[in-house]
Amino acid sequence: MRACMHLSRLHDATQYRIKRLLDLYQSSSPLPQSQQSRRLAYIAIELDNMNINVLREFTVSTIRRAKTISGARISVNRNLGPDGEIGAYILSVLNQVRFSNMKSPATIKRTDEPTVRDPNEIRKILIDCSASNLPSLDNALSLNSRLFRDVKTIRHFYAHRSKDTFIKVSTTSASMGLYHPKHPDQILSHVMPGRSMPVIEEWLIEAQIFYELLMQ
Repeated sequence: MRACMHLSRLHDATQYRIKRLLDLYQSSSPLPQSQQSRRLAYIAIELDNMNINVLREFTVSTIRRAKTISGARISVNRNLGPDGEIGAYILSVLNQVRFSNMKSPATIKRTDEPTVRDPNEIRKILIDCSASNLPSLDNALSLNSRLFRDVKTIRHFYAHRSKDTFIKVSTTSASMGLYHPKHPDQILSHVMPGRSMPVIEEWLIEAQIFYELLMQ
């Protein structure tokens, strides 16, 4: 997925990716347990990767004054074009210390951009540049989804089985009503009290709604 001058393109690509992950999950029940486990890990990792990518491209598109799904042209108080300039601006907002240590560059490499998983970080950027589509982000944030906070923790537990990641994932699972999980699969397959579907399925559906609202 890439930044574009009409958010409908980014929206369609995002929703296609989410639907693909949701279809993978919903078709996994007939599979042997080992294959279900691998599929859950893949879905969690890809969902986290997608969030990082979409939030970044949404921000770049916003700063470039893309059109929303409804056709409204976004307005901002910045005049930035190349990715490197936008990346430097994002860094200056989200990590002023690092930006200053790099001697306040006008442009940076993509690898020097901060990795953003939290939409609230994107909100700081939209506020700083007076983006006219801030209400859409606020509307999406009103869902109060746990997705953006928790999927990173579970993804890291899959990738790095250490004491630190185990402590973090145990804290996350306890807040969901699941105690002492032995494997991240248990968390993703857990149905929280008062809910009707497993955590991973709930996250995917919330992601569909969040990105639908975000691109408006």
